[in-house]
Amino acid sequence: MYIIAIVLSGGKSSRMGKDKALLEVNGETLLSRTCRTALQVSDDVYVVTRSQEQYHKAIAPDLPQFSMVLDQQLDGALVGFWLGLQAIASPVDWILLLACDLPNLQGELLQSWAGQLANLPDTAIAYLPRYIDEHSRKQWEPLCGFYHWSCQDSLREFISNGGRSFQKWLTNQEVAEIVNVPFEMLFNCNTPDDFRSIK
Repeated sequence: MYIIAIVLSGGKSSRMGKDKALLEVNGETLLSRTCRTALQVSDDVYVVTRSQEQYHKAIAPDLPQFSMVLDQQLDGALVGFWLGLQAIASPVDWILLLACDLPNLQGELLQSWAGQLANLPDTAIAYLPRYIDEHSRKQWEPLCGFYHWSCQDSLREFISNGGRSFQKWLTNQEVAEIVNVPFEMLFNCNTPDDFRSIK
């Protein structure tokens, strides 16, 4: 199974007030921690970012297996994912997509999920957790899961038609659900209070 990870960083971080990717926990940035965990599952990591120099310095020097993908437009996470896909030089089996601000990521659990990929239906384009939103609707968690290489066909069409929402794109796709997810692992560090809670 050939897996490449894409980590999305460089968003606006408007609720945090500072760049989330560059926040440090135990002396390591959130971005670097995410890349380190991703490498427990994947062969390489592509970081989608708006500032190559700034974010390159944010990743620990002992993590050589990563590439930078520049996203100067900041047109949302879905387009960032698409840019990351386009940067991968040759086809892979699956892509692990992660947000950079997941401080509770567990490499062992990601490995367990990856071990299930071979058992999924051939028609499934993604393997993702779900959660209940504030309107009591079950929504996909798009930034902590796996996407099949073949997802690009529908994603290309969706984006070319102006689509920018992961939820709207996934609504019309076959997605396999990751069950029994410890949802603390999906905790996003979005605000100063969130960051204090993990510190």
